[in-house]
Amino acid sequence: MDDTSANATAVDADAGEPQEHGNRLARNALGLAGNIGIALGSSASTASVALTLAAIVAASSFASPIAILICGLPMLAIAAAFRRLNRWRVNCGATYAWGGRAISPYFGFIVGWITILAYVVGVVSISLPIGPYVVSLFGNSSSRPAEAVVGFIAVVLATVIAYIGIKLTAWTQWVLIAIEYTGVGILAIWCLVAVFSHNPHSVPFSWSWFSWSSMGGINGFIGASLIAVYMFSGWDTGILVNEETSDAREKPGQSVVTSVIVLALMYAFLTFALQGAVHTKDLEANGDNALSYIAQVISGSALAKYMILAVALSALGSTLASLVSGVRVTFAMGSDGVLPRAFGRTDARFKTPVLATVIIGVIASIGVWLYTFGSGSVQDSFSTVVSVDGITTM
Repeated sequence: MDDTSANATAVDADAGEPQEHGNRLARNALGLAGNIGIALGSSASTASVALTLAAIVAASSFASPIAILICGLPMLAIAAAFRRLNRWRVNCGATYAWGGRAISPYFGFIVGWITILAYVVGVVSISLPIGPYVVSLFGNSSSRPAEAVVGFIAVVLATVIAYIGIKLTAWTQWVLIAIEYTGVGILAIWCLVAVFSHNPHSVPFSWSWFSWSSMGGINGFIGASLIAVYMFSGWDTGILVNEETSDAREKPGQSVVTSVIVLALMYAFLTFALQGAVHTKDLEANGDNALSYIAQVISGSALAKYMILAVALSALGSTLASLVSGVRVTFAMGSDGVLPRAFGRTDARFKTPVLATVIIGVIASIGVWLYTFGSGSVQDSFSTVVSVDGITTM
């Protein structure tokens, strides 16, 4: 066989077997829908809107949907780039692997560590609101022990689901998405009716909402865009489960592009629908609990309770997806010997990384307890780490 034939055979073999880690992960376990479900779940759409609505309205007033859509364009460009990179090399380490091969191993090493840190911190930070939200379903008073227990259970549950397998993870995400999207969709429609029917609690719609001056000029646009970047975060999870997705060269890329488009349209619609439902000063005063407050004012306690549950489930879905993402990058680095080789081992039955899943789950569980019962300085330090980590990974 000549060199040309040998090279052609190698290319054909690689096209049929693009995954770099062989059969250690569950190959072809996900379809396009499952991959998209994990990506959308990672973004925690309902929780993101609940946590950012007051802030983004304060930054750019009622023109915030425009900032979200504009911010979606560079996100879409990044997703398209990820799609091309995934065609080049299917590796669950993604940016760690691509950067290491395209630029230098040292660059890939740093990117890998930053990515792992981002997801470990993300698992802790997004799981923290679960306790207070769940506890508030049963009364108005807060209880640190109860909040810590609920947050701990949420992390343990996410760890168990992630360990059992990627199929269960995708199925769980779609169940959570169905519950939360139903609630927030009903609320959005209710709010639109209130705004356009001139409900006394709402701000009547005006085309002046979308003017440059209403946005606050360049300062308002920049402020809203920074918040929007946070809202979009998580869509890249679809790439990190590429080796477990059928048609691994194409479908993960299709997933991240689709996810960015869905998130941009959904965030713009939800922000537009919800932002005028109550007066701005009332929204800002209840910013930590925006969706349930709006639901309470517009429709009553039943929908308000539903929104509390929806936000908690959204945060649980993001906790699960963030854990799965951090585990895949850790697994890839362990497989390459950048981390101890034990991190590159998978369960013989479930085809999931063993040590990486357990360790990240344990670290996140400890983090929940430390933050809940820690002093103000501990909480401030963690908030600083979250902020710095967010800036570094933007």
